[in-house]
Amino acid sequence: MNPLLDKYGFMVDSANSSSKSKSLLSSFVIVSLAVFSGYAAFDLEAASALTRLLRDWVIVYFDWFLILTSGSILLFMLALLFHPKAGEVLGEHNEPPEFSRWSWFAMLFSAGLGPGLLYWGAAEPISHLNENPLLTFLELNAGTEQAVVPAIVVTVFHWGLHGWAMYALAALAIAYSTYRHNQPLAFSTALTPLLGKARINGRTGSLIDCIALYGTVFGVATSIGLSVSIMNAAIEPFTGLDFDLYNQIIIVALVCVLGIVSAISGVAKGIRRISEINIWLSLLLLLTFLAVGPTVPILVTLLSTLMEYFLAVLPMGFWIAGLPEQQAWQGAWTVFYWGWWFAWTPFVALFVARISRGRTIREFITGVLLVPTLVIVLWMSVFGGTAIHQELATSGVISSAVNQDYSLGLIASINDLGLDQINSLLFMIVAFLLFTWLVTSLDSATLVICNMLNVSQSTIMKIIWGLVLGAVSCTLMLVGGIEALQAASVIIGLPMALIMLLVMGSVARLVLAKEP
Repeated sequence: MNPLLDKYGFMVDSANSSSKSKSLLSSFVIVSLAVFSGYAAFDLEAASALTRLLRDWVIVYFDWFLILTSGSILLFMLALLFHPKAGEVLGEHNEPPEFSRWSWFAMLFSAGLGPGLLYWGAAEPISHLNENPLLTFLELNAGTEQAVVPAIVVTVFHWGLHGWAMYALAALAIAYSTYRHNQPLAFSTALTPLLGKARINGRTGSLIDCIALYGTVFGVATSIGLSVSIMNAAIEPFTGLDFDLYNQIIIVALVCVLGIVSAISGVAKGIRRISEINIWLSLLLLLTFLAVGPTVPILVTLLSTLMEYFLAVLPMGFWIAGLPEQQAWQGAWTVFYWGWWFAWTPFVALFVARISRGRTIREFITGVLLVPTLVIVLWMSVFGGTAIHQELATSGVISSAVNQDYSLGLIASINDLGLDQINSLLFMIVAFLLFTWLVTSLDSATLVICNMLNVSQSTIMKIIWGLVLGAVSCTLMLVGGIEALQAASVIIGLPMALIMLLVMGSVARLVLAKEP
């Protein structure tokens, strides 16, 4: 046997998790989620109070841990770019990539970004216009032209390198173990070099995969729950559907049906086609805002944001608030986002590992870290910059919508563009993007979960897990809307952050090892 494989406990077969143990794991998670949904349906107020209590406990006692862990992961991945092993291929020697670079980028964009960019693209910069740490540190006037770039920089900070470094770290560990050492495509596989096959085959591995399943379910449920509200708002003008919870649950049901159908059709036919269509429609929407909005100020904002973000990203990443008002802001925004990214990591990392065979480690890290971050800078500068300039010019038209519901920020911005003749078309594009992105997220999550459980060929299991994802989304929406959705991410993000520290140790051991 290869000494490296023996030392690390790698196996040449996929026997580290028997079908029986995977079946028990699946049954346990499904039953526990059913109990959670039943408890919430029985007593919404108690369930809402419990989620808030757990969220506040994580924020008060472990905010520093989430912040320092995310910052450390980013530094580690940037250093890995320059390691001699970064030229190795995730697969056999000289094996070509499974997907074209364009398809690969499109699937990265859709699975890891998608709905959130439309939900927060206008709303978050508006929210930071009057309050964010950079305004205090730089002694700038809130709510003025001085606050435009800091508001967008903070938004990009929450969506940029830190989150994608989490995805890249876990995906690299999984892909390396799977494609170079014939391991099964499971999240616990990432920790085999560190913990050894005995622990990964036993209760430790089952516990890790169990937490990864919860992270996937609640991470995707949060994304679905946040996105259906803006989709409801986008289709209201041309369908007459009221902006209410009942219609949003109907939308979730439709997403489930199409997501399951797409999952059954397979990744190459389903996700790739939807992802590529979404890229073109997203580009069309972005160019419309850029052309019709304040083009020159937006371009100036874009360049300033790009420079300021890369200058500030590392110091901001290790900043821990000291004053009570700063702690409240950091808990509501940064800690929520890091929890959400950590919760999403099992799902996105497994999916990214699935589509990245044949890439070199350097190409993989560059693609997963830098390309989405540059897209985010462009996106937030255009949509956020437009919304802020509209806000400053009209004295509150966008902020009043955002204060009513975050999902209404983009809708208000479209209405204020002055394109009454094509407003309905823009709303239809937004609705289509959201719907297909949500379908892609549910599709991807279903495939990832079934791969983890060794039931990727089972149509019945794809249907069951698609329904579970939809049911949990509806439950969280009923329990407390956006507050419950955010709380779920923060809560599940804490154990995932601890696991990610172990994954970093696992990758470090792989990198430092001398393979004979």
